[in-house]
Amino acid sequence: MKKRVVVTGGAGFIGSHLTRKLIEKKHDVVVYDDFSNASGKTNLPKNIKILRKSILDVSSLRTAFKHADTVFHLAVKPLPMSFNKPEEVVKVNDYGSYLVSKVCTDLKCKLIHVSSSEVYGSARHIPMKENHPLFPSTIYASSKAASELYVRGFEKTNGLRAVIVRPFNSYGPYMREDLYAAAIPKFYKRIVRGNSPLIYGTGNQTRDLTFVDDTVNGIILADEEPKAVGDTFNIGQGKEISIKNLARVMIKKYSELTGKKLDLKLKYSASRPGDVKRHLADITHARKILGYKPNVKLEDGIFEYLKWKID
Repeated sequence: MKKRVVVTGGAGFIGSHLTRKLIEKKHDVVVYDDFSNASGKTNLPKNIKILRKSILDVSSLRTAFKHADTVFHLAVKPLPMSFNKPEEVVKVNDYGSYLVSKVCTDLKCKLIHVSSSEVYGSARHIPMKENHPLFPSTIYASSKAASELYVRGFEKTNGLRAVIVRPFNSYGPYMREDLYAAAIPKFYKRIVRGNSPLIYGTGNQTRDLTFVDDTVNGIILADEEPKAVGDTFNIGQGKEISIKNLARVMIKKYSELTGKKLDLKLKYSASRPGDVKRHLADITHARKILGYKPNVKLEDGIFEYLKWKID
């Protein structure tokens, strides 16, 4: 069924992939984004409807959401920014989400709130179910945890129809490559120059890395399944890999793609503040309720990312 949808943060990494997929499904899509996170190539299709406004602009939110059936909320300031611009992160991730929730409530739009696995902090037990306690270890993670509470507050008090999804670390083409880039683009930048990947800490910290197509599929399923309303879902691969082994996979796949034999040793530096030690998603709930199933294996996803970069 064709829907009218708004994607806040629709010009970002996950948001732009989501926008493309929603258009493929023949939905009427509006991207709401201030483009402050725009980095490198754009993944937005031509002739897409764009409202270039701040998430803190209530009047513009009301205009954008007025006729929407569903709002996918992905507007966010990235984790590394919380170390040098914490107030900006709190304003956008925390208060911005409050405003989005309020406007959706007032206009009776369904809200798919895209949170983050960072709300859990380091795993207390493995695998991490949705009822895993929240122990955020950065201002970014705290802002995402707070945003979830606003969503649930409007849901319980004012009848907001909402679903919370918690993606684990997503990767793939069009990841940002600027100052706030994640590990995979940073590793690539060093490998392509013949430099050793730089690992912060021991490299034993693990992540549940999920190819962006699988992440987007989980987000869309959260909207399409009526039983999902009022619930929370992990969206991940359901497998973990250490950061140092991730770097090794990237070196291996880059060599396979280019035919270059690389003898790169890993380089280590001091740990980053607030870095989580272990993440592994339990995706049982998403499988059962949403029919979610990740399809892209890590090595295949890394290969696709590197192929995109090299091409």
